[in-house]
Amino acid sequence: MQRDIDESKRELARVKELLKDEPRGLSITDISKRLIMNRNSVSKYLNMLLVSGHVDMRTIGVAKVYFLSQRVPISAMLDFSSDLILILDGRVRMLQANDNFLDFFGLNHDDIAGESLPSPYLPEISTGGVVSVLKEVLRGTQMTRDVALEKKGSLHYFSVKFLPTVFDDGKPGATVVMEDVTDVRNAEMDLKAALRDRDLLLNEIHMRVRNNLQLISSIINLQATEISDKKARTLVRETQQRIESLALVHQTLQDSPDHAHIRVQEYLESAVSEISAFLEVDGGRIRVIVHSDEAIMGLDSGIAFGLVVNELLSNALIHAFPEGRRGTVSIRVQRAEDNEISLVVRDDGIGLPAGFDLASTDSLGLTLVRALVEEQLRGTISLDSNGGTEFYVNFRAEE
Repeated sequence: MQRDIDESKRELARVKELLKDEPRGLSITDISKRLIMNRNSVSKYLNMLLVSGHVDMRTIGVAKVYFLSQRVPISAMLDFSSDLILILDGRVRMLQANDNFLDFFGLNHDDIAGESLPSPYLPEISTGGVVSVLKEVLRGTQMTRDVALEKKGSLHYFSVKFLPTVFDDGKPGATVVMEDVTDVRNAEMDLKAALRDRDLLLNEIHMRVRNNLQLISSIINLQATEISDKKARTLVRETQQRIESLALVHQTLQDSPDHAHIRVQEYLESAVSEISAFLEVDGGRIRVIVHSDEAIMGLDSGIAFGLVVNELLSNALIHAFPEGRRGTVSIRVQRAEDNEISLVVRDDGIGLPAGFDLASTDSLGLTLVRALVEEQLRGTISLDSNGGTEFYVNFRAEE
């Protein structure tokens, strides 16, 4: 019996040695001729080598070609990975671990061989939660968890994959793969901290600018009370209103989630309320309707847009409904692709004088509107004065 075993070992070694010199592989016939060995014996030895993983086979045409396996042993594969890897059997006993795993936890192979979880050697991953997860994994469920482990006073963050594993004998097991994401997590935390600092800074800037503008508005208001000339007082009050419009932009930015973008619907609702109150508009006589889709814009576009809305709405409320006339002003904003914004301000009032030309008007407010649209927003403006007045403004807002 022993003699047969020794002979098989020698013949197996001869087959492997031959295939070692023939990396492209050989057929059963080739091996039989080269070793002067019976084909049936060659076939038997090749099958033994196939089962043990020493030899692989591929089919070329109708021939089967055998060559030495290029597979790497599991123990070597484990150490190719930069992750921390632990392999457990169906009873949650530790079978193998790669060097990265052992080095991180300060262990050696003898410490873990045959040890079951929970283990005093690995209190960090012996929690009830981990053991419960492993039980689910042994039932075939793949899971991922994020964990933080302390080592020498420093926190290390891992993305841990718990993978169901089936061994060669068909028995279940589990593989734990721990990817060190400490650098990524620290970078994320640094970025979050930087964003928080940025938000605080932007919030502080908008608050201070708004407060300063409101202070200027209050000073102008005090000065206006000392002006006896009605026309001069009106001009001063219009300036005050424009400053209030700028302050409202910064208030809206301060209240927005990122302190950098204006949500147009919210801004319009606040602007209508403030302008109506400033001009002492009778809400029962003149109704203002506002509608905007999901339009947003940044600071530069927002300031110019706010001033345009201020001028067009104020102009309609002051001039479109004289002598107690009732009516409606509507403000509609729509956003198209690439943040193309269309603004329509319409009233059903008395309309503009015959022959009115926006390009040559001597109205300071409408001259300002035209300059803001064309020079600041780089957009276009047009109007229709049939049956009231309707201004069309189109521009592309920065996001």
